[in-house]
Amino acid sequence: MQRPLFVTVASLALLSACPGDDKDTAGANTNPDTTGIELPPITTATDTTGEPEPTTTAPTGTGPDVTGTTTEDGPLVCDEFVPMAIEPVIPRVMLVLDKSGSMVSNESGFWDHDSDPMTPDITRWMSLHSVVESIFTNLDAVINFGAVLFPALTATSAYGPAACPVDSDPLVPIGTQTGAAILAALPPADTTSIAGGTPAAAGIAVALEELASLQDSEPKFIILVTDGAANCKEGTMTPELFNAYDDNLPMVVAEAQAMGFPTYVIGIDIEDVFSPVIVDGNPDDTNTYEKLNELAELGGTARPGDEKFYNASNQTELQDALNAITKQVLSCEIKLGEPVPNNFYIQRVEVGADDDADQQVYEGQDTQVANCDAEAGWKYTTEARDAIILCGDACEYYKETGVVQIEYGCFTE
Repeated sequence: MQRPLFVTVASLALLSACPGDDKDTAGANTNPDTTGIELPPITTATDTTGEPEPTTTAPTGTGPDVTGTTTEDGPLVCDEFVPMAIEPVIPRVMLVLDKSGSMVSNESGFWDHDSDPMTPDITRWMSLHSVVESIFTNLDAVINFGAVLFPALTATSAYGPAACPVDSDPLVPIGTQTGAAILAALPPADTTSIAGGTPAAAGIAVALEELASLQDSEPKFIILVTDGAANCKEGTMTPELFNAYDDNLPMVVAEAQAMGFPTYVIGIDIEDVFSPVIVDGNPDDTNTYEKLNELAELGGTARPGDEKFYNASNQTELQDALNAITKQVLSCEIKLGEPVPNNFYIQRVEVGADDDADQQVYEGQDTQVANCDAEAGWKYTTEARDAIILCGDACEYYKETGVVQIEYGCFTE
């Protein structure tokens, strides 16, 4: 007769139970910013040597005949399997940020960032800088970020090509915990001297090339943030350089999507109107709102309803948009560190902390779901059984709490 024997509990904690939660929790990285997500350290059950420590209970119940994994010395017994630490899938995200002169200009660059008429307006650039800083504070450990600026730092306000350069390399390449490097490379939050046009197509092209150069299978995304229509079409002469829409932008966004790199689009205070036909540095007879809707559709990230992109009319909405997008790109796939042997199985998957009243528990040898799109629970993502994905409500709750625990069982004579 074969009996199940529970051998270990491996746990992973990425995010806190709720944004801004300031409870005194052991091991938590408390952050009073209520707009973000706290990030306590990844934890596993360990002994004093730092190796995972198996936790066993008395054998109970019976199980089916399962072919055991063998070693040179015979079948692998339950107490010989010590799972490695489980790890999340880390997405790669390129931020493509608009630093055109309109982000700080007296005519359009200041806005009522907090919907409070009693506070002074600030520049759109200051709001963007603040929001980007906040997502690094909360997500730098679970998303690998890179950044591209358009136009480059060398751009000027001249009415010509000098307003449109974009560096051939990212401002900061994709990497591990690059938040501090990106913030150091950006113009200061309080600057009023940034200048240039809107060469968004060239910015996306640099992001695409950077993502394509990465030799890994992790998911990859682009987040475009802009306050106007793309101009600065390559090869165009002045004044058409600024007064014609750059139709290379939708093409490069579609190319990125075809390569597996979706593009999320955030507009800063975009009006649903057509621009006048005058020489003013903006594309003539162009509805930027419609153009950004088109980009979201081509980028594979269109939202339901009439407004396909994220349109932020103040800093709070800009923060909400980035939070919503980064939550979407966070993966629900969990790497188990090594394949689960044939005579072992996942006995229990818990999503949420043990003291969480809403903790979701999926228990039993046959708890994996058949259809991840329609059911809540988990399933193996590979035949090797070295990774699982959380499905349905389990995935959504994991993104809210960032905590998952996996308990293994084993059949033994």
